[in-house]
Amino acid sequence: MESRLQKSCCRALCAWCVLWLVLCFGAGGVLLAKTPVPLVVGGSVKLNRDEPLRFYDKVVREAKKGERFQVMEIRLPKIYLGTMVGGKRVAVWVDIEAVTPVKSETDKAAERKKEDTLFREGQIPVVKIVISPEAMERLRKEPRSYVEVTVEEAGGRTYSHLGLKLKGSAGSFRPIDDRPGFSINTGKFKGGDRFHGLDRFQLNNCAQDGTALHEMIAGELARKAGVPASRCSHAIVQLNDRPLGIYVLKEGFSEDFLAPFFKRTDGNLYDGGFCAEVRKDMELDHGDASHQERLAELLGALGEGDQAKQQQRMEQVVDVDAYLRYVALENILCHWDGYSFNRNNYRVYENPETGRFHFFLHGMDQTFGDPNWNLWRAPDAVVGAVLWRREQIRERYDLILREIYEKTIKGVDWGARAEQIGKQVAAAALVVGPNLAKEYEPRINEGRDHIRNRMRGVAEQLTRGDLLKTLNNPGGVDLSGMAWTPQTENSEAAEMDADKHPSLSLKATGDGVGSWRLQIAVPPGTYRFEAKVKTAGVRKLQNPSGDGAGLRISGASRQGKNSMEGDGNWKKVEYEFQSGGGSVTLVAELRAGAGQMWIERRSLHLLRLR
Repeated sequence: MESRLQKSCCRALCAWCVLWLVLCFGAGGVLLAKTPVPLVVGGSVKLNRDEPLRFYDKVVREAKKGERFQVMEIRLPKIYLGTMVGGKRVAVWVDIEAVTPVKSETDKAAERKKEDTLFREGQIPVVKIVISPEAMERLRKEPRSYVEVTVEEAGGRTYSHLGLKLKGSAGSFRPIDDRPGFSINTGKFKGGDRFHGLDRFQLNNCAQDGTALHEMIAGELARKAGVPASRCSHAIVQLNDRPLGIYVLKEGFSEDFLAPFFKRTDGNLYDGGFCAEVRKDMELDHGDASHQERLAELLGALGEGDQAKQQQRMEQVVDVDAYLRYVALENILCHWDGYSFNRNNYRVYENPETGRFHFFLHGMDQTFGDPNWNLWRAPDAVVGAVLWRREQIRERYDLILREIYEKTIKGVDWGARAEQIGKQVAAAALVVGPNLAKEYEPRINEGRDHIRNRMRGVAEQLTRGDLLKTLNNPGGVDLSGMAWTPQTENSEAAEMDADKHPSLSLKATGDGVGSWRLQIAVPPGTYRFEAKVKTAGVRKLQNPSGDGAGLRISGASRQGKNSMEGDGNWKKVEYEFQSGGGSVTLVAELRAGAGQMWIERRSLHLLRLR
């Protein structure tokens, strides 16, 4: 017979067990060992395997692995899942092992609110990354492998059990003992702490952007234009006892990244890799590797031999308007290192709601570099190259491009926005040390001017694009007010008056070549480029592209045509060429060992002959 003491101990033990269960699981909840998210009625789960969905006893459709459902009832070891299809409640009973609980939209919204302190409020954390000697040695040997680290933030907050590896490709990678870039994943090790609500983030070393402003402004502009891109802030970083300086803190590609842009975040998200095309072996950042049927459909459409069928298939598997918006942003930002022009720095997401693919901007540290980058430059990568064959696609692109300019760029001083952010970074750097702030301050104006000059170039090109509508007029397009760019080798270029005529001047200072150039997009046709030219003392050089003073287009020769040498008064010079449509660069040049030429600005015209 049990003693009173034994009974008392049992009752106390039971009470403690009940209390522990309530604290761990909550009322009506079940906590799975593999996840910190409780399984509760009304909560959300995703399937770990395919399951048939039924309306009463009739199978409606097959539910795919990774698809999400609401928990309707829990009768362990079974749970009842449901969703609405065509106004009917369809459901399935499954074993508890067949599901993984996921966070509710309310929970995700709360976590995203934490991120606002970094991205919306412009907080710039000062962090120390603590890496053990053993982990440092591993990163020396295997820089792309994850090691466990701790991040200490000024102010007392510590983030433990984070996964860290080195990032960067040919131009930006630096070893661990240099000034490396970091990719940090809070879920790689058990008990990892989210950093300001982020599950994944990067610390970019700005090896190719000393302003530390390009990626942040490019992403902000892109998101305002409706193109997905990671949010950015800055951080002052120290590695163990070694100060590293100013970094760009960038949101990683994860389910949290997808949530603001898509209703469903359970689709496959692929990493395009380094200078590589869309292909079947792309790395899967997020999603289900066992269900890549839509990627196979995309590759099949790209390889379709019948062009009419190919275009039809492309519309079914690619969100074409979203892709055109993406290309427009790459051209606006001069993003030469993205998918369209270098097959680099991109992600591809299969939107499960539509079954169509979207492209994301990434790696935008080298943007805004060319104020005259052609807004109508045709993509070289296969997805764009296939779509660009259709005139209707090019027309849709032009409308989207102009809409982005009107709604996102026009009326906004993006250079001033960059300057504002730069001053915030400098202020944070000053708290850490005056030398760091002093070194960074000159970069602020540099970033501001890069961005402001490019936005000015965008406006000029769109004005120029409007002028192209006058190509068939008798006088053609007036090119006089456009932004001509000089190129010189043993020569000098200047803008000056000659005989009271505003002119573009080229002067030889040795055997070489000087030119004024204008990149412009034209429809297919035959054209004449013309201008009035004056020369003084020109001693021409023989060259396959032409000699003396004259006009041509880049990549073509003017041998035997419109060559001027010696002393020559104002003369109309013409150059005819054919174009299959797209970008051409007009060239007014001097190939000479001595002498000078002038091109009268108001005489610069382009006419379409047929």
